[in-house]
Amino acid sequence: MWLGKGGWYLRSLANCRHSFGPYYPGISTNPFEQYDTAENRKAYETQQRQRTLERRIRDSKRKVQNLQTAVDNCKDEKLKFELQQKLDRKSYTLSKQNKAYKQYCKDNNLKEYAERLKVAKWDRQQAAKAAGAARRYQNAKGE
Repeated sequence: MWLGKGGWYLRSLANCRHSFGPYYPGISTNPFEQYDTAENRKAYETQQRQRTLERRIRDSKRKVQNLQTAVDNCKDEKLKFELQQKLDRKSYTLSKQNKAYKQYCKDNNLKEYAERLKVAKWDRQQAAKAAGAARRYQNAKGE
């Protein structure tokens, strides 16, 4: 922060925790902990895989919502039947993705983040409809 006409620099601001001091090679030490790069890389990759699974679940939820709206607004019975089949299949895919996400988090000791799986206007009613559609598909498939 530059203040005044002379342009002097205010070093210690109220909540600033930066320290200003010289660095002397061989004398000064690094106060930060050194991390194992292989371990850090593995943690990074597992977290990125978790984010990928979360994105896929959100995408499937949006598609299920769109298909449900299409089924509800469709007047042609033949088209409605085809859309309902697509909805059942996508709902089944969503249930498999949820199971895979939970298992992946459990296997890699990661926390499940429910807030990262949320989609606008996806409530218990939508989830119940999707679960019913998934069961319909699963029963028709014979699993």
